[in-house]
Amino acid sequence: MSVVDDLRAARLFESLPDEQLARLAAVARALDLPEGHRVFSQGDAAEAFFLLAEGRVKVFKSLRDGRTATLRHVHGGETFGESVLFHETYPSSAETMAPARLLRFGTDDFLAVCTEYPDVAVHLLAAMARLMVLLNRRVEELLLPVPARLARYLLELADEQLEPARSPGGGEGPRVVRLPTTKRELAARLGTVPETLSRTFDRLKRGEVLRMSGDHELVEILSFEKLRRIAQE
Repeated sequence: MSVVDDLRAARLFESLPDEQLARLAAVARALDLPEGHRVFSQGDAAEAFFLLAEGRVKVFKSLRDGRTATLRHVHGGETFGESVLFHETYPSSAETMAPARLLRFGTDDFLAVCTEYPDVAVHLLAAMARLMVLLNRRVEELLLPVPARLARYLLELADEQLEPARSPGGGEGPRVVRLPTTKRELAARLGTVPETLSRTFDRLKRGEVLRMSGDHELVEILSFEKLRRIAQE
């Protein structure tokens, strides 16, 4: 795909006219990065923000006790690091979770495009508003017990990955979802530690809410009713 095609596939830029997409493409720098590459680190000088064209990226915060808390997982077509347009340093870190193709937008170059085309600035404000809603939801989730956080995550994952499986009677049947990350990374995403996450999975398995494959990559949801009830606890 061309840079313009990557821009057109992104939620932030999808409705912009070709002229503006071409202008953005002129200031974008394409990057191909391996898995585990640090895109930027918390506290670094803010020089650019990024569009993820392919792959996966995690945005995370380093805590004072040495642990990290994952703020979000970035998927293809999403931007990250947008706050650099208004801050001098990165407030968090970003690292690739798989081989990734990115578009890098230098801060000064992008702000020049926003001055030239105010529509681009309006789209950026909309993206920032969506991000604020996401972060507010993350804060609310961290106030919940770990089983509720895990239940909500699995329900969201089920919605993302597959259409509901229907039983002959018309009800929701078992559904298998694939965990897109390691248990350690999932624990960071849920704001807990791997040991607590393992105990929570064990609790849900004993309660016949789910079962897991031997490699812990696949989760079969046995009871959506129970899972939703736990998500509300």
